Amino acid sequence: MLQEAILTVAGIVSGLLSGTVGFGGSMILLPAITSFYGIEVAVPMATVAQLLSNIFRMGAGFSSIRWRQAGLFLILAAPFTIAGSYGFVVVPKEMMTRVLCVFLISFALLEIYDKIRLPRSRWTMIAGGGVSGVINGLLCLSGPVSSAVFLTLGLSPVAYIATEAASATVMHVIQLVMYGEFGLLGSQIITGGLYTGIAMALGNYVAMKRIKSIKRKSYRKIVAAVMILASVWLFLSV
Repeated sequence: MLQEAILTVAGIVSGLLSGTVGFGGSMILLPAITSFYGIEVAVPMATVAQLLSNIFRMGAGFSSIRWRQAGLFLILAAPFTIAGSYGFVVVPKEMMTRVLCVFLISFALLEIYDKIRLPRSRWTMIAGGGVSGVINGLLCLSGPVSSAVFLTLGLSPVAYIATEAASATVMHVIQLVMYGEFGLLGSQIITGGLYTGIAMALGNYVAMKRIKSIKRKSYRKIVAAVMILASVWLFLSV
């Protein structure tokens, strides 16, 4: 019961975070799940939860989704998610997680101090999708990268959240198919992922009622600050 209670709370918190800034769900869930079951269970379980969360966010902002941009993103994101999912089986996961956290912290600091701006173009969407796909398949942690890519579009908070969620939904479906092929989706993982995902959706609901009032100019800074805090916590937890 204690494990379920902790994962439910982690799900709600991660839902509030991802529903507000578009990512961070797995950065909360992975340390929580890993502490009980290990990283090999944590990634597939977090993927199940993230799928439910992204379906909810996509539905909540459905009319605002930019389908063309999501399609460009998925040109490489879809096949590279397959490659990343295979890598999950063979790559040392703790090492990869820490390397990714260092990269995300560096990227966020550059964003806060206006030292980096990804160009707004179709090639940014396509290339960013490829990078996100690999990371997603490996560790279910593509949110910060994909968020940086979708932020270049200058969308309203709701459109940004929903469009990023639409692309993430496709990637998570691909992940789960691949994990299933590798025999990584036991009943415990699916059950745990489902109730954690429901808790995330609750957090998403509360968050998406609030984000409409956030100013676009300050939104990028908020996203970058959350990226740093979540990356540090994940780095220390694995």
